[in-house]
Amino acid sequence: MKKLMSICAVLLAFALGGCNRQSSDVTPTDSETTTRVLTTNPWKLDKITDLNGNVINPNLLPPEGKSFFGVNILFSEDKTVRAIDPIARTVVNGGSWDFLDDAKALNIDLGKDFKGKYPINKLERSSMSLRNTMEYNGIKFEVNLELVPAL
Repeated sequence: MKKLMSICAVLLAFALGGCNRQSSDVTPTDSETTTRVLTTNPWKLDKITDLNGNVINPNLLPPEGKSFFGVNILFSEDKTVRAIDPIARTVVNGGSWDFLDDAKALNIDLGKDFKGKYPINKLERSSMSLRNTMEYNGIKFEVNLELVPAL
């Protein structure tokens, strides 16, 4: 019980510590360039951080947060997206994607755990950062999904 309370306290601290903080990263607005950057390489989740940039231990994440790790995400120009097992090189899940809000957000539908609107904090050839809201024991908190090319 103490361990559960500790986890909740840590998650609550992350959520409250990042309130009202705005990202200063510039999001690309040219749709063609943005699409090219997104679809050039598959992506993998490197880490999940709070809004202050502090890395959250994956063991402290809810199950849907842990599910982001361990797959490569391949965005295609035809607006399809696939989650690929990097070892077996098989498709784990498939779906669709699209840009929203003048390419400032991604709408991703890749199964129940990776579905929704993800505001883009940063999208460059070497890294991508997406905002996400997670819920753990009834507490919602904002995190950044930090992705890197899966080469």
